Amino acid sequence: MTMNLNAVRMYCILMLLNLARGCMWMHPRDKGSQSNFKVVSYYSIQLLEQMGDEVTQRKSNVHILNRLYEHAKNLQAEERIIFIHEVINNIKELYINGKYDTVTWDPKKLQMFQLNLDRQASELKECIKTLKSRASHSSWYKKIKIYFKKMLQESTNYSAEDWEKVRAEVLTHLRRLDIIASTEK
Repeated sequence: MTMNLNAVRMYCILMLLNLARGCMWMHPRDKGSQSNFKVVSYYSIQLLEQMGDEVTQRKSNVHILNRLYEHAKNLQAEERIIFIHEVINNIKELYINGKYDTVTWDPKKLQMFQLNLDRQASELKECIKTLKSRASHSSWYKKIKIYFKKMLQESTNYSAEDWEKVRAEVLTHLRRLDIIASTEK
C-alpha cells in the first residue's frame, strides 16, 4: 500500500510540474532560440513549397477563415494551442486521407511533410492533455471542422491542378499558424 501511495504522489508531482511548465513544444528552450513547433513548422513550410511546382497564386478559400485567424490572435494561450492543433490535425487528415495520385509531387518530400504534420499534431495533443479548455464547444472550432471536412470530401475527386490549389491553401494556413504561434509566449 505504501508503494502505491508513493507512486501516486510521484505521478501527481510530475503532473503538477508538467502543468507548471506549460506546453514546452511551443516555448523556446533557450533565450534567442525558436520553439520546437517553430522549427518543425518552418521545415514543413519549406517541404510544402518544394515538393511540387511553383505554388499557385490562384484564388483560394482560405479567406473564409480570415476572421477565425484574427480571432485566434486574441485567444488565451491555451485556446491558441488548441486552435493551432485543430488546424494542423485537419491538414494532417487531408493529406493522409486524400487521393492525390494525379500529382507529380516529390514523394520523399510529401512523406516528410506528412511526418512533420503527424509530429506537430501529436506534440500539440500532449500539450492539450494538460489544458483545461472548452474550445471544442467554441464556434471557431466548429467552423474549422466544417471547412476541412468539406475540403476532405472534395479531395477524393481532385485533379492535379486542384491539389496544387490545396497545397497553396495549406501553405497559407501553415504560415498563419506560424504567426499565431509567435504570439505564444
